[in-house]
Amino acid sequence: MTPGRRHHWLATAAALACAAAGCSSHNPGYFPYYFPGGRIQQEHAKPGGWGYFKNFDPKACKLEVSPPATTAPPGSAVVLVATVYDKDGQPRRDRRVEWLVEGPGNIIEVDESGLYAGRGYKVDNKYAVCYTNYTSHCITRGNDDPRDDVNIAPGQTFCVLHSAVPGETTVTALAPGVFNWDAGRVVVKVCWADSRFKFPTDAVARSGTETTLLTTISPAKGGESTAGYRVRYRVLDGPAAVLLSRGGGTTSTSQTGATPKETETLADGNGEAVVRLVQTTALAGKTRVAVEVVKPSENGVGPGTVVSRRETTVEWAAPQVELNVTAPKAAGVNGVVPVTVSLSNLGAVDGVAAKVRVAVPDGATVVKADPPPASQEPGALTWAFDALPAGSRQEVTLQVRPTQTGNLTLAAAAQTSDGMRAEKQATTRVEVAKLAAHFEAPPAVLVGAAVPLRLIVTNPGAGPAENATAWVRFDDGLASASDKNPVEVAVGTLAPGATKTVDVPLTGKAAGRFGVRASVTADGSLSAAAEPLTVEVRRAELALSVSAPARAYLGQDVTWNVVLRNPGDSPVSNVVVRGTLPPEVRGKDASDGGTLAGGVAEWRFPELKPGESKAVKVTASAAQLADRANLSVTATGDAGAAGSGARPTGDPVKATGAAAVALIGTPALVLELATPAGPIEVGKRASVTVRVRNTGTVSARGVQVTAFGPPELKPTGGSGTATGRVEDGQVVFAAVDDVRPGETATFTVQLDATAAGPARVRAEVRALHLANPLKEEQALTVVGSR
Repeated sequence: MTPGRRHHWLATAAALACAAAGCSSHNPGYFPYYFPGGRIQQEHAKPGGWGYFKNFDPKACKLEVSPPATTAPPGSAVVLVATVYDKDGQPRRDRRVEWLVEGPGNIIEVDESGLYAGRGYKVDNKYAVCYTNYTSHCITRGNDDPRDDVNIAPGQTFCVLHSAVPGETTVTALAPGVFNWDAGRVVVKVCWADSRFKFPTDAVARSGTETTLLTTISPAKGGESTAGYRVRYRVLDGPAAVLLSRGGGTTSTSQTGATPKETETLADGNGEAVVRLVQTTALAGKTRVAVEVVKPSENGVGPGTVVSRRETTVEWAAPQVELNVTAPKAAGVNGVVPVTVSLSNLGAVDGVAAKVRVAVPDGATVVKADPPPASQEPGALTWAFDALPAGSRQEVTLQVRPTQTGNLTLAAAAQTSDGMRAEKQATTRVEVAKLAAHFEAPPAVLVGAAVPLRLIVTNPGAGPAENATAWVRFDDGLASASDKNPVEVAVGTLAPGATKTVDVPLTGKAAGRFGVRASVTADGSLSAAAEPLTVEVRRAELALSVSAPARAYLGQDVTWNVVLRNPGDSPVSNVVVRGTLPPEVRGKDASDGGTLAGGVAEWRFPELKPGESKAVKVTASAAQLADRANLSVTATGDAGAAGSGARPTGDPVKATGAAAVALIGTPALVLELATPAGPIEVGKRASVTVRVRNTGTVSARGVQVTAFGPPELKPTGGSGTATGRVEDGQVVFAAVDDVRPGETATFTVQLDATAAGPARVRAEVRALHLANPLKEEQALTVVGSR
């Protein structure tokens, strides 16, 4: 394999390995499909040609370095982590980051992840190059303490710094792929010191006063003492201010000489270095102060070493006292006018004590003040307030009653103890207000339904009617949702000429005519009464009666009569009458346009007016025996007239009814008389058969058969279902107790022919259920012997 081909194979294998490790989500648009071979190259960060002047990597938009500033003891190592972001805040992989170090300290390690020419490298101890990672890594310091490990996520890279001497290192991190210079460069400060420093924080002070700047130096763990440390303060810019010692004069420990704009102070035994920043002339603005911590040299000779520096800002501000008076634009005579007086400190610093005085003109009286005034004199009230903290607000509320028409002007004045003043006033037009009220309601409602009662309140006057309240009273038969009578309804404030409508929720409890009355009151002794209203509450009702014969026989038709009435005083619409037939019958017909299906008869009527009735019938055939074959009927409807367009009122109107029929059976006996075929010779004996068959549905009781012979035929005996005896030329059979439905009782009569001639044989059947016997007669012929 040639060297060139070997490099190509290795690059392809590396690309496949990266893809298998999850590198397929790489994002550089110009990223090759395989990695170039060869050694690490210190190549140009930007492409040659015209691309040098272009945004050649538009997906890289911002560089961040963490931590932005830190302090570490000499001899330790600090890990700086850089992240390159796109416009959506997502970290980008394989982006170049360069590190430049100034001051004490060196780069001891840089992120060397990557392959071949794309790996990180050090040029020297002050300059290094690396690339953001494709996958996650954990940097461990080689000990067993996981707390000092550093995790490197995809899209991040790192640089490790070390310094054996104290001082401040400035690190510049550069992402050449970020087109915006400000977004692609980050400066980081690393302070190498055996102590930890707490610098003065930004502060706000009242202009013309002073503030304290405190720097605290704490020994590092296991470090040396802070003795001999100095802190240098220097005014950079902003409104004029001087630096003074805590005691009042300039510091005596300055190594370079104290000036009004620069001084040094020695840290005390607690590690505190304090100076005062004093503004002799009150000027607003921000003063920037540089703070440097100076460590003395080990031999005590020389200016020492600056081991850390910061900047702090002091904003000089003044209290901003604002006075406001708020009152309604209009009010009614003798009404209550709410007035609010507020004193606010809008500034960033605390204010001093203040007094607020409110002048009350003639023609008005103060009904109530909260809080109560500190002092009161004719026509004026005064309140005293302590110091006003920054952003705070003090408020006074007054209730003023005007007694005459015109303009009511309330003037307020505030003065602080340091001479600041503010004045404000508010004017309310006072006019005469009036009240008028009337009801709106339907002429009639139904029992149980809501009464849509509305009270319309109007102010026909020239002034506002305030705190208007309506009182609604009503007769028994009506009820309110709160079960209170009268009902109190808040109307509120009515501007001149304004109208308000309030709903008064009432319900009709019983049928009848009931009165409703209302009165309205408002501030200033205003009142009005509405014209009394009469509400008629009607009753919606249905009544149902069902009748039928007491009994019917099986196989016969039975008819139920249904009568529906409206005994109420309100129409009922959408009426449905539904009757359920008993299972012992089979439905045949529903009269008057009704429907009959599945054992249910149904009728529909659009409306049933008060006093109106409807009569319908349902006919069925008795199919089974039953002591009570019951037809149950239900009628339902909506309260109110049909076609009104309104929704049904209240619950549906309902009525029920029922009627039962006893379905009974009956025996049905059929008599048959069978005689011999042809003539009978004199001297011969003939047999006549009598058959009694029960074709009914119940047993026939006490069935008795009697056979009658003519003179030509002499009865001699009888046999069969019962035994017959001969009595006076007839055969009487014993009564049969029970002939069941479908059974046949058979009787045989023996006759002797005694004389020739025509003859007639007759049979009769009697039973307990028969009012008259069943009879059958047959003709025979008797001939002489041969």
